[in-house]
Amino acid sequence: MKSAISLLALAAGLSAAPYTHDVKKAEEFRHRDGLPNVFAKIQAGQTVRVAYVGGSITAANGWRVKTLAWLKKQYPRANFVEINAAISGTGSDYAACRLPGDVLQHKPDLVFVEFRVNGGGGFERPSIEGVVRQIWQDNPQTDVCFVYTIGTWMLTNLQAGKMVGFGEIMEAVANRYGIPSIDLGIEVAKQVTAGTLTYKANEPEAGKTLFSKDGVHPGGDGHGIYRDVIARSMLKMQDKAGPLTHELGAPMYENPWEIAALLPIGKAKLSAAWTPVNEAKDPVYTDDSRRTKAMLRGAVKCSQVGETITVRWNGTTVGLSDIPHTGVMVVEAVVDGKKPIVVERKQREARRKYSRFWYLPAQTPGEHEVRFTIKQLPEGLSFYAGQILVIGTPLPAE
Repeated sequence: MKSAISLLALAAGLSAAPYTHDVKKAEEFRHRDGLPNVFAKIQAGQTVRVAYVGGSITAANGWRVKTLAWLKKQYPRANFVEINAAISGTGSDYAACRLPGDVLQHKPDLVFVEFRVNGGGGFERPSIEGVVRQIWQDNPQTDVCFVYTIGTWMLTNLQAGKMVGFGEIMEAVANRYGIPSIDLGIEVAKQVTAGTLTYKANEPEAGKTLFSKDGVHPGGDGHGIYRDVIARSMLKMQDKAGPLTHELGAPMYENPWEIAALLPIGKAKLSAAWTPVNEAKDPVYTDDSRRTKAMLRGAVKCSQVGETITVRWNGTTVGLSDIPHTGVMVVEAVVDGKKPIVVERKQREARRKYSRFWYLPAQTPGEHEVRFTIKQLPEGLSFYAGQILVIGTPLPAE
């Protein structure tokens, strides 16, 4: 329900919520402003470009593929085009930097945003608000829909009707900006409670649907549940169709990530011993090549301590994509000549050498320079560095 007071506050440029849904309560569907521009195009039989932004659950051949197929079948007069912008192991903090190149340049009409499971890496509020503001700065007629998937740690709360973790923050942003939200985990929780679904197992039980083998990534039937929930939620929005310009107003949070970029590592200032990675043959780079190529997008490596990467930018913080592997690697970051920030990069999984990324603490907005120095390497191993994640605007290397 809309609050007249909050609407007046929004019109005055204040950061008040136009919707007042309880962010601590889990509900399967919240309509808010809906997807009016999308359904206007669907009803007119036009092309609708659908972007999917999320982590491994969205990257899988699952709910993303199934919902696109449902849209094509349900609305045969329209032409649906997929923009697959999902990358395993990433949340809203990484998405904010890659949104311009991975999503916005493809001119989406609808953006599904799936990040409750992966979160925002400590920058939840500014990063998810930044994602929304970037989309609408690029095109205020683009519709956005938040989609919440489920992980094992969420099940008990969702069974009790309680929102979990990053979902509360995303719901607050959805309230503020009028974004519809669909909680896919509630139906899963209901079926577990009813005894008709096994949440996590290696093999299905007789007479029960198996949701997942690991408690996070659905199997085929689990993704089918996700599709069905999205389908019935879409049907609830289809009657509200027509042009709507999404208004940004003042931001909710301080320094939202509404200006961000990916800086290729080759545009940073590198010391002499960094060399390009052979993306086709390097055993570390190719250990999980699909994710690594998507996240690092080219890389350099060095095998000796003391090598540096220097980056200049105008903004609040920067991050670095890398491949933690085989022991402890230590990086020192010095921002504007201040006290060094020491970061240990450890491999967290035994199965794969997964690409990762990390950010410096937020700085006061303005021009900054950071020098990353490799301080510790296991003997005979290399440090792999990929693109720089810039919250703000990259500046030329000096």
